[in-house]
Amino acid sequence: MAGPEQEAVALLSGTGMGPVLEAALSPAGLSVQRWTRRRVHHRPGAGVTAVFDVVALSGARRAAEVVCVSTASPPAGTSPEAVRTRHEGVDLVAWRHPHDPWLPGLPWASSPEAVGREVFCSAEPAELTEVSYRPTRRAVLRAAHGSRVRYLKVLRRDRAAALHARHRMLLEAGLPVPAPCGDPVRDVVVLRQLPGTPLAAAVRQDGAAALHPEHVLALLDALPAAALALPARASWTDRVLDYGHAAAVALPEERGRIERLAAAIDVARRATDPGPAVPVHGDLYEANLLVGPAARGTFGPVTGMLDVDAVGPGHRVDDLACLVAHLAVLPTVHDSYGHAPAAAQRLLAGFDAAVDPAALRVRCAGVALSLVAGARRSGGPPDRARRRLEIAEGFLSSERFSDARRFLGTDG
Repeated sequence: MAGPEQEAVALLSGTGMGPVLEAALSPAGLSVQRWTRRRVHHRPGAGVTAVFDVVALSGARRAAEVVCVSTASPPAGTSPEAVRTRHEGVDLVAWRHPHDPWLPGLPWASSPEAVGREVFCSAEPAELTEVSYRPTRRAVLRAAHGSRVRYLKVLRRDRAAALHARHRMLLEAGLPVPAPCGDPVRDVVVLRQLPGTPLAAAVRQDGAAALHPEHVLALLDALPAAALALPARASWTDRVLDYGHAAAVALPEERGRIERLAAAIDVARRATDPGPAVPVHGDLYEANLLVGPAARGTFGPVTGMLDVDAVGPGHRVDDLACLVAHLAVLPTVHDSYGHAPAAAQRLLAGFDAAVDPAALRVRCAGVALSLVAGARRSGGPPDRARRRLEIAEGFLSSERFSDARRFLGTDG
């Protein structure tokens, strides 16, 4: 089941990456003094990518570099900054950040001078802060210039126009999404700042007590019918066997247990009713919702909905499960999220009236399992991958799932 992908994870997670990092830096006249691995991304069926922090030398001068190495095949027309190499029998592509072959706009978005000039119409450089970077996929940077703030969403080639149109469509429907500033620039969508703080902060404070199930449902009800014409994407639970594979690669000592759970979720997924096809967000979790104390109305404390790339047709139950499962695993991110399990259970109970409760728990289990592989990235409690696995099993432990429980070995 693991095969080449497990070998790639082992290679990129190992101690022998020095020659690959040297190959990536040598065209710039740099050599490696020392390096540390920041994280490893494993996308089932789409390759493995690792991010490294490198102290590089140029003569006697030291420089901090970020180098990415991936097993994915780079797109046509890859920039010369990307270096193809083969290491221990595995074909790799390596690049110095920000020269990601998949994200042609990232060098521009990472230039304070270019952003200051083209986004803020100023000769003064902007202050840039990386919000997120998923190598080969996308990046978000915060750009500040005096009191003005913009967010730069860097996408793969030729995808910016579609995201720009999504934002316009959702704004016209009355949803609190960021407004684009002008047309996309170099495959980058420039977005205005919204008020509020991430829902995660409210969960940490008091379990997000001001957010009620009906507020989330109202937000999803406001998604326009036009979204049904957009491309559909498979939900996390639709790909549960793939995510089970990734979890088993990350946690090989629990391979049998994970394979049984993935099979059980797949059985239960097929046996439960997801409901009709409706417009969905596609990645609804605490980082993509902003809340504020002064906000009140149909959406309650919600002041913003972010990351709308996956808006399109789907099933309401998958959006709700995504939110509940992410909240449930927050204590595995940091101990300060002690209120999160109760918040997850409160929303879960409230969502039962809107969708089939059995289908909801099946999909919560699928989302939680999809989060196991990422639990072995840097930071956090060392046992958090296993704890996420236990949370996924807990969602499926209900008496509703006798057929699925046969796979788990818990059906008496």
